[in-house]
Amino acid sequence: MTTQTVENQPVSTPLPDTRAHFGLTGAPFTREIPPTRMWRHPGLDEFVSDLEATVSARDSAAVIAPSGAGKTALIRRLVDKLPEARYRVADIKVTAVGARDLYRSLACAMGVEPRGTWPSLLESLQAHANALAATEARRTVLIVDEAQDLRPGVLATLRMLTNFKLDSELLISLILIGDTGLDSLLHRPDMEAMRSRLSCVIRLRLLNRGETKSYIDHRLDIVGARTQLIDEPAVEAVYDYTRGNIRAIDHLCRTALDLAARRTLDSVDAGTVTAARKKLL
Repeated sequence: MTTQTVENQPVSTPLPDTRAHFGLTGAPFTREIPPTRMWRHPGLDEFVSDLEATVSARDSAAVIAPSGAGKTALIRRLVDKLPEARYRVADIKVTAVGARDLYRSLACAMGVEPRGTWPSLLESLQAHANALAATEARRTVLIVDEAQDLRPGVLATLRMLTNFKLDSELLISLILIGDTGLDSLLHRPDMEAMRSRLSCVIRLRLLNRGETKSYIDHRLDIVGARTQLIDEPAVEAVYDYTRGNIRAIDHLCRTALDLAARRTLDSVDAGTVTAARKKLL
């Protein structure tokens, strides 16, 4: 809400409706977008297929990328392709916690009673995965986000999740997600056993200039934009400020469109993008 002063009394006035102003069918650049309507990052379909094949083979993987490179979009695409009748997917976001707290979080995500020491919790998780496979023919996929924050000793224990009955049964696929710190962590000498468990390592990068334009065009197209709402110089400015960080592109473009609506502009120009960046900063 904005305020105007009338005879020393503040009067609230509603902010303009960006969707109505530009005639859009949905809110632009929000995170609430189904996987089937996500922009196809070059190579993303292949990465999704690689992860799907890894899970199908009952192996584990890692996804490593800087913040804003599309890790979440990749995993959402993967989960959308995994049939619920065949897989039980659980995900957690970790911090620098001890082994017991990590396994308590994993237990909660899998619907297991989070009690006992971490070795006992590990056994409970394995037993749960075994029962799920035996009774429902569903295999477990554990997604660990922000894995770069794991303590080395705690990360090393995760390989034991996939080591069931001396590797005679592969019941749990582990997917580690993290920024470049995860790469450094996995390349520690004491992480060799963990690295050997990863049959697939995917590395994502930030968008280049052309991909940034394609991404912006796609996000506007799916909400019904009938004209070029963000002009060419504005797109250039978006890339210069964000350097292809998808999350930053979303924030900046959404703020720029809101400012343009407030100023009753027909489109976003470079000056509006600069003003939006100052507002965000």
